[in-house]
Amino acid sequence: MAPIVNCRNVIKIHKEGNLEVVALHGLDFAMEEGEFISVVGRSGAGKSTLLTILAGLETPSAGSVEVTGLPLPGITTRDLVMHYRRNVGCLWQDFTRNLLPYLKAVDNVELPMLLAGVGRRRRRSRALALLDAVGLRNSTYSKVHTMSGGEQQRLALCVALALGPKLLLADEPTGELDTVASLGIYELLRRLNQEGGLSILVVTHDVALAQRTDRVVRLADGKVVGGRRESASVVVGPHGAVEIPRDLLIEAGIADRATVRIVDDGILLQPEEGADGA
Repeated sequence: MAPIVNCRNVIKIHKEGNLEVVALHGLDFAMEEGEFISVVGRSGAGKSTLLTILAGLETPSAGSVEVTGLPLPGITTRDLVMHYRRNVGCLWQDFTRNLLPYLKAVDNVELPMLLAGVGRRRRRSRALALLDAVGLRNSTYSKVHTMSGGEQQRLALCVALALGPKLLLADEPTGELDTVASLGIYELLRRLNQEGGLSILVVTHDVALAQRTDRVVRLADGKVVGGRRESASVVVGPHGAVEIPRDLLIEAGIADRATVRIVDDGILLQPEEGADGA
């Protein structure tokens, strides 16, 4: 079976005035159907560029990209729009991009189906089912501006899933939420993945969320790097404080606490058993 996402030697160059900035530098990446993957990396590593290319909002400068079996670019704009309506859902960091504040919750969920030509009865039935699945049935007729941030995020997820996509692309889905709301979004995504078979790719800085996905993909300098054996230089402060890059902590499974012990060839840092996110 072909991967649901397949990127081969992808290069993306952004022009900023007279300068050319290489955002992706020969990136190779594949994702199998049914996976729940997190993409991590420092600012400028290429995470957002990868996501916008997979979402069809940008085209690569070179290389090949396939999303749910469709090669990008190489198709007409009309076919591209139809493809994304049917197969790909997007949940943005600014989740209000998915929402129209002057509409009721149920109308927001129905809108993508309306634009796709889905009949009224079918639209309403699916919208109510989605709202029920995310615990928003009591907010069916609420206006967006009256809902909390966590409720709006769950509503935005319903909008992204309205047409039953095979793949969900999520950009920092818990970035604007508190710990409790973030955990709720994670649990909902995991349930959709495990019970509904939805493939999910998340760009995140949330340590707890990244550790709970099936696989962590780390980007640096516009390409995939990784492997637990990779080393990095860190600075040791005057009182022994060590600042370790967050993406390495995520890959190692370390959240808020860790254990440190002396080994034959140095110091070993491991997740503390029972610590949050370990």
